[in-house]
Amino acid sequence: MHYSSIKQHLKPYGIVARRRTTINHAFAASVAPHDDFDDKRVREALIMLGQDPDAPIMCAYCGAEAETWDHVHATVLKTRFSGHGHRLGNLLPCCKPCNSRKGNKDWRAFLKQMTMPKALRAEREDRIGRYLEELGVVDEIPEQTPEYEELLRLRLEVLHIFERADALAEAIRERAKMAQRKA
Repeated sequence: MHYSSIKQHLKPYGIVARRRTTINHAFAASVAPHDDFDDKRVREALIMLGQDPDAPIMCAYCGAEAETWDHVHATVLKTRFSGHGHRLGNLLPCCKPCNSRKGNKDWRAFLKQMTMPKALRAEREDRIGRYLEELGVVDEIPEQTPEYEELLRLRLEVLHIFERADALAEAIRERAKMAQRKA
């Protein structure tokens, strides 16, 4: 770590700036379809990926030990629910660095930018592609019901409340700064 990395901490924090993505994800996750855990089905899915379910699970992208699960297709797209949820066919075992670097990128584009032998990349692309095809991820956007519209309105209301809180926090910081100057 370089000493200058402290810069990111030596500035005012904003509620909205730091939490907008979290709020959007929380609201999208609340309506996202999900699969119930089925031990047999999960084990079969891992075998499709060339993994031994009884051994440590490896990242489907780079082969390092997996630490999390990547949503192959993001649950949020342009601040709203994308139609892809928490389904086995939308989750791949992943290490944290790959999950972070992939972000919302297309999984094939992400694999192409990784440094690895062409044959290994082709094998991983083929395995992941078959896995996703076999488990059939389907977009499931909720109907535009009054309840869904109300949920979206509440999301905006929460974000507006955070914006108001940011303005109050700025005023409090400024008042404290002025008091410190006078002292």
